[in-house]
Amino acid sequence: MSDIKIFVTHTPNRNTMRIDNPLFYNVIAGSCYQKKDVPAGVYCDDEGDNISEKNKSYCELTTQYWAWKNQKADYYGFCHYRRFFSFHDGKLPEDDWGTITYPAMNAQVMKELGIDEQTMRAYIENYDFLIAEGIETKTLRAKSVYDHYDKAPELHIEDVKTLLNIIEEKYPDLSETAEEFFDGHKFYPCNMFIMKAELFEQYSAMLFDILEEFEKRTDMSRYSREGYRTTGHLGERMTGIFYQYLCKKGGYKLGELQIALIQNAEAEVQIEKVPDKDTVPVVLAANQKYVPILFTCAQSIVNHASDAREYEIFIFHTDIDAESQKLFVDNLERSNIHITFVNVTSKVSGYRLEAKEHITTETFYRFLILDILKSYPKVLYLDCDMIIMRDVTELYDTDLGNTLIGAALDPDFTGQCNGANTETKKYCDKVLKLKDCFQYFQAGVLLLNVQELNKTITVEKLLEMSDTGIYKYSDQDILNVVCEDRVTYIDMAWNMLTDCNHSRWHDVIKFAPYYIMDAYEEARKHPYIIHYAGFLKPWMKPDEDFGFEFWKVARTTLFYEKILSDMQNEFAWHISYNMCGKKNRKHSKYRELQREKMRDKLKEILPRGSKLRTFARNIYYATK
Repeated sequence: MSDIKIFVTHTPNRNTMRIDNPLFYNVIAGSCYQKKDVPAGVYCDDEGDNISEKNKSYCELTTQYWAWKNQKADYYGFCHYRRFFSFHDGKLPEDDWGTITYPAMNAQVMKELGIDEQTMRAYIENYDFLIAEGIETKTLRAKSVYDHYDKAPELHIEDVKTLLNIIEEKYPDLSETAEEFFDGHKFYPCNMFIMKAELFEQYSAMLFDILEEFEKRTDMSRYSREGYRTTGHLGERMTGIFYQYLCKKGGYKLGELQIALIQNAEAEVQIEKVPDKDTVPVVLAANQKYVPILFTCAQSIVNHASDAREYEIFIFHTDIDAESQKLFVDNLERSNIHITFVNVTSKVSGYRLEAKEHITTETFYRFLILDILKSYPKVLYLDCDMIIMRDVTELYDTDLGNTLIGAALDPDFTGQCNGANTETKKYCDKVLKLKDCFQYFQAGVLLLNVQELNKTITVEKLLEMSDTGIYKYSDQDILNVVCEDRVTYIDMAWNMLTDCNHSRWHDVIKFAPYYIMDAYEEARKHPYIIHYAGFLKPWMKPDEDFGFEFWKVARTTLFYEKILSDMQNEFAWHISYNMCGKKNRKHSKYRELQREKMRDKLKEILPRGSKLRTFARNIYYATK
């Protein structure tokens, strides 16, 4: 059995995913710049004979040098923490740049790519040299590899000439192929390859000799940051040159592999802490756009937190950037309040999760609590379009017994069922098939009995139900179906729905059974949690019901000005839209709708990866 080592390069001080595969060796490229603790099982390229300190110019090549000098194997391979080879037995659909793209890595993606030891080993051992599949330069809007380099805004074409001169002087047998490569129309990206040991030894000795000579002849002291990476860029071209040289020479079994790009390559946060009985776990979910509102909600939780309890606030997301995360941690954490951001992309990729009306996709993330926080007996989930007016500990301490969930009755839904909207009652009977529509709860505030729920249903099943698309109120409907007859009903003050657009109370809630109406009106007198559920919020329209409570908190946050700016922009758009009249509305909203339909139609007739799409794109850029 061959000793195959594929070195996966990682960036210093970033917590990126590591695939559990015996053929993968995770290495920090530029480890000498690593300030954080090195994760267990990860190698450093500043040990032994190394050039780790050259990472800023050599990029991932410092890992290749380290492996060449310090590791023994029959096959050496290199890929990146977010770019992997596909060992699929056929051609997978690619994007316009010749890459298979996935939002995140998960078991389903690894199966499709054939990333398992048996499949990979069987494929690799049939070749002497495998390289990342070449991309036609016309796809890169360039006439040749040389032209592609010349058009790179921060690179210098003279450096290619220097490289070619060095090759001609030191490795004349390679010179003709190097010239042909740069004049040619195929570019091999990303410094990704797998070679047998003897070829790897030959290539590495030649590569680093050439690059060392290049450094001696080139003054890069005034280059930009990207320009300073020139050595790495030239090394990337050298891989293609060596591959084409072996193709011409003959006698080797060579092949090309598709590249898979993983858009979100953050390592999954492992919640391993054994929960203490005094710890209150709270989950919020949002996206980058909603960060100012999310922060305001979190601020209101902190404002009412008790010094006697520990709080773990988990924020589920797929796109909140590191800078925003740091603002939360720096400004909201206390000695007894901890904030953890959990990127759930890998958990939800593969599902459509299409929310209805004004509801966002993040609403489905509460399902993931059963998996991510399964070590906790109970977890409190809160929508982030809320202001917390009381310590949530009081709610968390509610005894759920063997019920699945703690939640408040929904005065809006029950009002619809009782006369405000007869279609909702029909929907409840025919689709949800609930025994009693007046037991329907609102899912913005949930106390989840995690252990009992995990005995009842799986996260996969909940997400599959979401994918059916039959549920009008998305996850809320699903939870009402799953938890029917096993609900602990909490005081409506813990989830007091505001009078959205100053009409919900009169037009909908007043139709609810009298005891629900009474509970709602009582909750309004002393709300513990104000829930701005509905299509209008105070950050859209300041005089919304209980809007003053939102602004009271928002005014104290770092995002106050951003919230005002966003509201102003939204307000200006509505003013211009409402004043433009029928004719101009037709040219704005109608035209926008038509463009969307046109895009959908083009996706049908020009599918990703098709020759027709490539041809159409080339025409577009040629005439732009």
